[in-house]
Amino acid sequence: MFERFTRQARDTVVRAQEEARALGHGWIGTEHLLIAVLRRPDEPGAATLVRLGADAESARAAAARTAGRGGDGVDEEDAEALRALGIDLEEVRRRAEDAFGPGALDRSPKPPDGRRKLRGILPFRRRGADRDRRDRGHIPFTPRARKALELSLRESLALKDRHIGCEHLVLALLRSDDRLTGDLFAQLSLEPEAVRDQVVADLRRAA
Repeated sequence: MFERFTRQARDTVVRAQEEARALGHGWIGTEHLLIAVLRRPDEPGAATLVRLGADAESARAAAARTAGRGGDGVDEEDAEALRALGIDLEEVRRRAEDAFGPGALDRSPKPPDGRRKLRGILPFRRRGADRDRRDRGHIPFTPRARKALELSLRESLALKDRHIGCEHLVLALLRSDDRLTGDLFAQLSLEPEAVRDQVVADLRRAA
């Protein structure tokens, strides 16, 4: 699939890794792909988002506000291990928010003794594992980011294009149905379905 990516699209994926590192995240998610796309504001797709009021800085700020939720406080290996034990993090979050209100799991009260509270369900294993991965230069893609990359191919095929460009990445991100990506667009005051129509319309006008 990646051989179909244009130079600009490949560069966007590289920049997504840079954004993850800059934010101190141990994963590459849809939020980092979106920031990276917006760093190329003149590219098809990205130009539509910019025209509608989004930019890299606002997306970066929104991603920072969702920090700790990209992997729900644990990395993808931890999340997979928890799923194997029958623990669905999304369901845990939903029930907690039903009982205690939106963002209940995002609030990290400061311990009484003033020391910084350790974050995550498996903090000690994760802290060392994340450091090892960063030292090796490897940051994994989250399942939602991998899905977006796969969807970009479908978007390209649907438009009968022979390449995968930034416009297809944008359309794929707008098709994401996970909660975090939806929240990210909501923070940017973008309604994915309506924005998709705008992107497609702009691409048709440019053709």
